[in-house]
Amino acid sequence: MFVPTLCRLLLVLCLPLGLAGQQTEAEYLLTSSREVDPNRYREVRGDPYRYSTFRSGILFDGALNRYVVDSLNFNGFTSQFEYRANGELRELANRHFLRVQTTGDAGEPHIYAFGINPKFPDKYAELIYTGDFVTATLVYDVINDEKVVQDVGKTVRLRRFNPKPLYYAFVDGELVALRMSARRLPSDLGLKGPVSRFIKEHGLDPARRADLLRILQYADDLYNG
Repeated sequence: MFVPTLCRLLLVLCLPLGLAGQQTEAEYLLTSSREVDPNRYREVRGDPYRYSTFRSGILFDGALNRYVVDSLNFNGFTSQFEYRANGELRELANRHFLRVQTTGDAGEPHIYAFGINPKFPDKYAELIYTGDFVTATLVYDVINDEKVVQDVGKTVRLRRFNPKPLYYAFVDGELVALRMSARRLPSDLGLKGPVSRFIKEHGLDPARRADLLRILQYADDLYNG
């Protein structure tokens, strides 16, 4: 599982940026998506989307063609990207697009690849960090929690979207789950002592993206010797 996954990761990272397809971009996106009801989650509290707003993005299909969209968001409940076009909300078929590029709410680049995490072969994973010995990904998973409560003699079912971001990394050839705490992350990276000291010395918090990237790079440098 490990070798094919890394090969697929390298393919995704090395996709060319200027190939043209047989169809126009709009035609291919329509044939590779389906219309969805924008009100389908009306009875569920919360939001399944990764980002606060729809934003521009670039998709790459299996033939290495690129498609630019102006209004894109990631649905963590379905693990599929959705885009708006001509007044419609459409869900993109995930197996048609190996890589998706967009930006986070702070403007930082986000790169997703489909099927590169062997724990979740049917989901997108965001590439958080790519080094020689450490490659970290984030699977942004959203579950639909349901609670049953009694209200004045009536049974009421409350449903809410609950995001569950899951971090994993290939660390020196082994896939491990990463826990986003200053106490646990060093052990997950296999470098408890030096990484713990690095975090304390610089006052880092793995829950902050910039700090997490510094920690991962430091761990990768340690493995590089």
